[in-house]
Amino acid sequence: MKKKSRKKNKPSNIRLGVNLDHVATLRQVRGGSTPYPDLLLFVKKAVAGGADQITIHLREDRRHIQEQDLARIVKSCKVTVNLEMAVSEEMTQMALKYTPGYVCLVPEKRQELTTEGGLNVAAKEFEIKSLVDKLKTKKIRVSTFIEPSILQVEASKRAGAVAIEFHTGKWVHLKGSQARDEWSRLVEAAERAHTLGLQVHAGHGLDYASTSKIAKLPHLEEVNIGHFLVCEALAVGMKKSVQHMKKILKKGRNS
Repeated sequence: MKKKSRKKNKPSNIRLGVNLDHVATLRQVRGGSTPYPDLLLFVKKAVAGGADQITIHLREDRRHIQEQDLARIVKSCKVTVNLEMAVSEEMTQMALKYTPGYVCLVPEKRQELTTEGGLNVAAKEFEIKSLVDKLKTKKIRVSTFIEPSILQVEASKRAGAVAIEFHTGKWVHLKGSQARDEWSRLVEAAERAHTLGLQVHAGHGLDYASTSKIAKLPHLEEVNIGHFLVCEALAVGMKKSVQHMKKILKKGRNS
């Protein structure tokens, strides 16, 4: 009697982190002079749709999320809060003050429209390790937002991260052999991360179609998606956009 084969390298469920930065962007378009849209309302709708985590990026220039948003969301959110932040003393103090469940360290340039690439952990390893050690005193788990690079994966492990999040923004725009090459890099880096005991996450530029593909990445445990879900919510509502993304993840994982 033949044993049923098991799918390897695939956690049963992929967590969905919903990034709500661009809800705050709409509010800040008028300099924060309006109380709407209410971020906490969108937090509730995202969670009602199945969000496993709420992700927000408190940037140096405060272009969308504000300190009071971080305070209110951490206090009231019923799921894990993932704070994306730059490697800086100011942001470290913010994290220590408000204690989100997760911190994701990202590169940050004041002039960029959105995060343009991964953090060079290898070049800032000592600084990042010092930051991670401080956050650990508050039991805050740390991930690093990186390119699919063995060098960056290994540096993240040495710096004390518990997870890495691969920047998928480049991969989603490539075609043909270039896309296949980038996918190979993602797979290789994911395998190395898993070997080192790091959780594998992914995010940036993902929509329904690309999410169904990234769900097949070995060892993937979490994706963080923001801009697309907020845009989709303008047509169908936040709860429905999140519900559909959860279905995409489940289908992609099981196919």
